[in-house]
Amino acid sequence: MTTVDLSDASAVGRGLRAGVVGVGHWHFSSDTGYLWLARLCGLELVGVCDDNQSSAQRWADEIGCGWTLDVDDLVSRYTPDVVIALPRPDRALDQVGRLLDRGIPLIAEKPLGVSAVETWQLVERAERTWVSVAFPQRYLPLWSAFEQRRDAGTLGTIAHASVRQINGPPARYRAYGVEWMLDPAVAGGGPLRNIGIHGVDHLVQLLGEHGLRIESASRTNHVYAEAIEDYVVAIGRTPGGALVSLETGYTLAGGPPEMDLTIAASGAYLHQRRDRLTIQPATGPVEVVDRTTPGNLYDAMFVDAVRRLRRGAPPFGSVRDCARANAVIDAIYAVADGNVTPNPVGAR
Repeated sequence: MTTVDLSDASAVGRGLRAGVVGVGHWHFSSDTGYLWLARLCGLELVGVCDDNQSSAQRWADEIGCGWTLDVDDLVSRYTPDVVIALPRPDRALDQVGRLLDRGIPLIAEKPLGVSAVETWQLVERAERTWVSVAFPQRYLPLWSAFEQRRDAGTLGTIAHASVRQINGPPARYRAYGVEWMLDPAVAGGGPLRNIGIHGVDHLVQLLGEHGLRIESASRTNHVYAEAIEDYVVAIGRTPGGALVSLETGYTLAGGPPEMDLTIAASGAYLHQRRDRLTIQPATGPVEVVDRTTPGNLYDAMFVDAVRRLRRGAPPFGSVRDCARANAVIDAIYAVADGNVTPNPVGAR
């Protein structure tokens, strides 16, 4: 499922009260961030929370709602129907854990921890309530094309898959006022944990993470000399012999982010670059599919999440999915840093 109808988006959340944890997060206030998404869906923002008082007060004043510094107080005082959770990774286990203990439905931003060990501690509690984790790239046309061919038996055997996503320089996080993104102890790493998690999620959804062996990995920070990496590359192998590669970094000098996904199978070669999908089948003409849905992938993800919440349908991205992706990321960092020999990633 990748197509989402946005024509009635403004009615999707009408009548729902929403709270926000982490309004200081750049994903809240960016041009296509969660403030925009809440308004797009017609949600009523009734209260906001942040670790920083000035940030909480500022956004409460702009929105015209209440504010607090405590997630429990947010739920008790403002009684939201759903909470948009944008925690710093190092505070996710505590803050999201407390929200889960209250049974409040959540739309949550990844990575939900500085490591898979932390995220796994949220999984069982998350599965007792309703939590949708933000994996907007699942709405790319590549996935419906892959599923159609897999289900029809025309995909064949996967030989290899690759993911490349490169974003702009790390200094933008200082401009956003979230310098903590450049501290690996707080953010759980650099671009691999932040944006690479989307590509790792692709690989996990495609091939499964059980037994995936990270054979080599390397990272560098020689361009910007931050504590986090500028760029990381990794190669893995599945038990069946398929090779996977991942590249991600903050090394794009300018312009829109670079995103390139490939699935090479004996029955078809699928290549997604930004919004354009090219399908080269073993037999038959080449197909080109341009994503024509209005808005961006976050619009589709958020509208779909609110729709699923309202009708009681399972979320499209789960905390368990997030923990699995984090486990692969942990393994990549470990191999890149020489802390372990190339290793398989176990499943839970």
